[in-house]
Amino acid sequence: MVYLDYAASGLVREEIANRYAEYCRDYSLNPHGGTAQAEACRRKIQESEHRLLQCLGIRDGEAHVLWTSGGTEALNLAIRGSFDEHGGIFVDAAAHPAMLHPSEACGNCCKMAIDGEGRIMFPENGLTKSSLVCVCHANNESGAVQDLLSIRHQMNVAGGGRLLVDAAQSFGKLPIPWRSAGIDLLAVSSRKIGGPASVGALIVRNGIKLRPLILGGGQQGGLRSGTVDTVGVMMFADAAEMACAEQDTIMDNIRHLNELLWEGLKPFEKYGFVRLSPQDGSPYIASFAFKGYEGAVLKRILAQNEGIVISTGSACSAESGELSHVFRGMGFDDATVRGALRVSFGHGSQEGDVIAFLAGLKRTIEGY
Repeated sequence: MVYLDYAASGLVREEIANRYAEYCRDYSLNPHGGTAQAEACRRKIQESEHRLLQCLGIRDGEAHVLWTSGGTEALNLAIRGSFDEHGGIFVDAAAHPAMLHPSEACGNCCKMAIDGEGRIMFPENGLTKSSLVCVCHANNESGAVQDLLSIRHQMNVAGGGRLLVDAAQSFGKLPIPWRSAGIDLLAVSSRKIGGPASVGALIVRNGIKLRPLILGGGQQGGLRSGTVDTVGVMMFADAAEMACAEQDTIMDNIRHLNELLWEGLKPFEKYGFVRLSPQDGSPYIASFAFKGYEGAVLKRILAQNEGIVISTGSACSAESGELSHVFRGMGFDDATVRGALRVSFGHGSQEGDVIAFLAGLKRTIEGY
């Protein structure tokens, strides 16, 4: 199998998978109990929180971690748990549905439009100190990277507000300016960096107030009831440390693969090839389209006949059957958007994957 769909889900790192049985043997008990074994689990959770914050350069006492079932829950908790109807929500119109939909559901929601490069066009007025600004750092479909420092500056000029960042596609891959951009809430996901699925975290700057979405036993300070998965949290922290440690060294390879891909796609212009990703986007994500073709059909043929796994854009959009709101927002017509494909790289990506994809794509297009 040639796997080029890391933006949807990174393959679990072999080192992480090998630790699972060991962790389960030692840390499978309820960490919220009153036994010595429970205390050992609780300490591992606290240790994992410290390790995760260290990966982001966050100092002790500056923020705390709420463990969640993934990025979707983290974003819902951040948005619905901190929404102030008087300040309203200003949300990135190209955000992942996990950010966009809860923002819309809260009401008093202003969508911040994007330009042709996927950059947010910040509103000139309406922002207050109680507003919540929700931004996707690296877009999961286009790869467009938002300038968080500029956004925070514009927020301060416009009146303040709290900044929520979806870092699912940037954590462990791109620098995240937690302190300099004044980020208040940061959502991250384990599965995007080679950790276990269904584990995520919401990093909350101390002093930010939240309301719980899940009620029950009052775990995690009453903000997210439910037994914390000690094993999953430990494995997430392991994956985070690995991803952040290799972030700079792996970038040269990712940039090389990105350039190799775009260069290899040039001969496909005769098939209606259109570049969708901006030139200055994340090198981990490359989206393009073949106008007049159905991206979903091309993706399926590549998987069935070539053993090549890519995406049509967002996995959520593909499942719903809706055309990408991201590429429409960037100004591409529906005929182009229907032909969209996304290649995304990760820790296991190699040059041979790109070469195999280009060869398989050529056969697929010619036999379409």
